[in-house]
Amino acid sequence: MDHDALTQFAEREGTKIAYRVYGSASRDLIIVPGIISHVEYAHKLPGYNEFLDRLSTHFRVVVFDKRGNGLSQKIEDSAPTLEQRMDDIRFVMDAVGSKRATIMGVSEGGSLSTLFAAMYPERTTNLILFGAFAHTPGLEKLKRYPGFIGRFLKRFAMKRAVKSIYKTWGDGSFVRSVVPSRTLINNELRQKFKEFELASTNAADMAKMVSLLGEMDVTAFLKDVRCPTLVMHSHDDKLIPFSYGQALHEGIRGSELIELSDVGHTYFMSKDPRIADEIISFLSDEEPNKNEQNMQGRVLATVMFNDIVGSTRLQVELGDEVWKTKIRKFEQMCKDSIHRFDGIFIKGLGDGVLAVFSGPARAIRCAIEIKEDAKRLDIELRTGLHVGEIEKDTDDISGINVNLASRIQAVATADQVVVSEVLKSLAFGSGLTFEELGDYELKGFDGKWKLSAVR
Repeated sequence: MDHDALTQFAEREGTKIAYRVYGSASRDLIIVPGIISHVEYAHKLPGYNEFLDRLSTHFRVVVFDKRGNGLSQKIEDSAPTLEQRMDDIRFVMDAVGSKRATIMGVSEGGSLSTLFAAMYPERTTNLILFGAFAHTPGLEKLKRYPGFIGRFLKRFAMKRAVKSIYKTWGDGSFVRSVVPSRTLINNELRQKFKEFELASTNAADMAKMVSLLGEMDVTAFLKDVRCPTLVMHSHDDKLIPFSYGQALHEGIRGSELIELSDVGHTYFMSKDPRIADEIISFLSDEEPNKNEQNMQGRVLATVMFNDIVGSTRLQVELGDEVWKTKIRKFEQMCKDSIHRFDGIFIKGLGDGVLAVFSGPARAIRCAIEIKEDAKRLDIELRTGLHVGEIEKDTDDISGINVNLASRIQAVATADQVVVSEVLKSLAFGSGLTFEELGDYELKGFDGKWKLSAVR
């Protein structure tokens, strides 16, 4: 393998993502890194070249730096959101001409990859999770406390983590925490760890990423992963305890769990050839046609319903012909906005529209834009959004989560965009702000549903 492969850049929407390609096999393996990476410096770390050598004879292996890391786009005011980092995967796949690939998510990249597999099943043949987790370890203990106390303790814990980053970043201690327990760390290796940390990012940007990590939780979406999944986790992982890998395995139906020992939180530094062998063996058992058939039409998506306030009254006041013209203008305006925000216009409803999006924050921003633009047509809207698994065919969508989005839209008042709690949880770090509306009983659904309005 050519360890000096050319570093290339996927450039799209003002973002530059650094990537490298190894091998030329017909099947693609995209490795999504953890919270630190550098596609060039990684070759100086023990075991990295050997791992790529082994896999690149079977797959075209693509490695990249997520924005904020290594040679990719640097962080500006805030850390990249989950949605933006999923875009990174798509941008790189598009740049290398990969329509479908096995996605291998490492550490924090595993949470990201899990969500990607659920939202983009048409692009994910298989999912591999190494040292991964659904939510930030340790924070789940705070749920035992009342709301305001739990939130206070969480803020305190994250501030302490950020303070530690500023104090220690660049001394190599973070990388030392991920190595296999039996690794002999000499002066040369210690220096490489320091250099790797600083090559990946600086203390201020690392602190931003750690702060955002505290809000991440993809537990609710594990059930929506339907591709063959391999979970690999080591019992001596000091950064992410084994129980978090076990939880991923239990949450993703039909997944396979490989229990490791003495490899730490890294897939290559142990130089254990069995890790690459297990990946090769797992992927050699795939049945692409069967897998594609099972996943056809099922996708995790954000559903948007909007409704024109007082539509019947307006139709009577304006008359049928003027009303039809206004509705045509409204629907075209909606189609234009939905396209700009990378969504799909499903259909007009006579007095509103139905659309779906792969990006949760994009869906909310689109709803806001449509709401404001509709005022120029003297139309007031009420809008509801929810994220969940839907059935999608050529012309329409269906499923319980489509119905739920419709019920949420019915709760909204004039000029209001209302979202479910699970959708709100995916919009963290996006800059969007919300006002909690409380718990609602939604017709046809059991229990109460926590809803929020977008400010």
